[in-house]
Amino acid sequence: MSSITLTVMRFGSMSVCFLIGLTFINPLNAQTESGEDSLINIPTGQIVSALDPLDLEIGEMIFDETITKVGRDFYDEFFSRWDNPTQIKDFSISIKEMPMPGIGTQITVLIDDFEILKQFIRPNQEMIEMLAEYGVGLVNEFLLNYQEIQAQLQSDDQSGTGIF
Repeated sequence: MSSITLTVMRFGSMSVCFLIGLTFINPLNAQTESGEDSLINIPTGQIVSALDPLDLEIGEMIFDETITKVGRDFYDEFFSRWDNPTQIKDFSISIKEMPMPGIGTQITVLIDDFEILKQFIRPNQEMIEMLAEYGVGLVNEFLLNYQEIQAQLQSDDQSGTGIF
């Protein structure tokens, strides 16, 4: 049996969806602590989304890699101000933190592997808000510039026939 099914696994209050072939599900016997099955098979006819792997891509993720309260406050401010100004969907933003005792903390904002912002910050809410707003502006500027460059590279002037 080589058909594919959508499977939902429940772990307490959290549910996880898997798209798995039935040959993998049949020998699997998962039960919760209360003795009830945690696997729910949804018939293939009820799946609305396409099975094309390219349609399942997740983009535009913001990762919180902070350690301290200052870093978490920065992440929260950045996330609340963030709105993607472009049609680009295949990127991720990472907010990293390196605590510096006595100095404050160093915040780094990356888009994919490109460092956009690296700044020291002290535990001052006003400074955190200003830096988050500045960081969102830099990320927006980077993405708009990236989108413009991609549009220029795909224009008729840049695409050729391969004939010299």
